[in-house]
Amino acid sequence: MDKTLFEDLIKVLDKEIAAYTRLKDLFAEKREMLKKAKSDDLGVLDNKIIELNNNIIKLNKSRQEIAVKIAGKEDANMSEFIEFSEKEAPEFTEGLKERKVKICNIIPEITLLNNQNVELLKHGIIITNKMLETIIDAFAPQGSYYNGAGKTDTHDMDMWTINEEI
Repeated sequence: MDKTLFEDLIKVLDKEIAAYTRLKDLFAEKREMLKKAKSDDLGVLDNKIIELNNNIIKLNKSRQEIAVKIAGKEDANMSEFIEFSEKEAPEFTEGLKERKVKICNIIPEITLLNNQNVELLKHGIIITNKMLETIIDAFAPQGSYYNGAGKTDTHDMDMWTINEEI
């Protein structure tokens, strides 16, 4: 087996780890923006996240192409890469193990930050809805209210402090 495949795999994995690290940083930045309600900057940040995600997809395709050459299938996982390297290129085994640990550590962090952002967005939607309801209620035309005697009560202030109804 061509050992340069493992070199290429490690290069792609390093790029993926760097992209995932950047994604984690962007998600943390987004969480802070959501906490501080800085909605103006969210669009720019979301565009950066989308661009980075597209880059990660390209890196995944590159890794899958290498996986076909090494393992004979696109969906080979890190354990399989390590197993193949132990047989074919032992000098790359330790490097692959280190990268597996990095990936295994960063993915839960990204997932946690993403889940926190989703919850913050849900909370923001609830708050926005309540604010809109308050604004609509404040400016909506008020109808006449009927008092206990069946008369309309317009809540106008009278000169008298006590109004008796007959």
